[in-house]
Amino acid sequence: MEGLGEGMRIRIETTADEGQEALSDLHKWLRLDADVRRQATMEMVSCGKPGGTMGTVEVIDMFLSQGFSALNLAMSYAAWRAARPAAPPITITVTATGQPLTVDDASQETIRRIVEALRAASATDQAERQAEAGDEEGTSP
Repeated sequence: MEGLGEGMRIRIETTADEGQEALSDLHKWLRLDADVRRQATMEMVSCGKPGGTMGTVEVIDMFLSQGFSALNLAMSYAAWRAARPAAPPITITVTATGQPLTVDDASQETIRRIVEALRAASATDQAERQAEAGDEEGTSP
């Protein structure tokens, strides 16, 4: 499967009250996945929203490197979800596009939706970079 362009930043979060524990668990799961760990950096960061008794709400902030396959993230998520079917819905947002994708199961359809969302964002990003490069070439003496 093809990798993602020059890399991209994504944000993984949940809106459910009980979701912070699940999100922390997903973060640990992703860090243990060798494919994800090798080609992505991630950390739990505060998003500035109040989180009731737990303080501020945290999200997973990830940067997927150039060679990262969208399928790797989708499969790792699906394995985590299969082991925790009662976990609350998770929202994956590609930072550059701001397009959220909320997923709540480990079905093949969900895996396909994650891969398509990441690839579409990567293709948009690559097209924008090519357009910028073309503009810069056109302005050269």
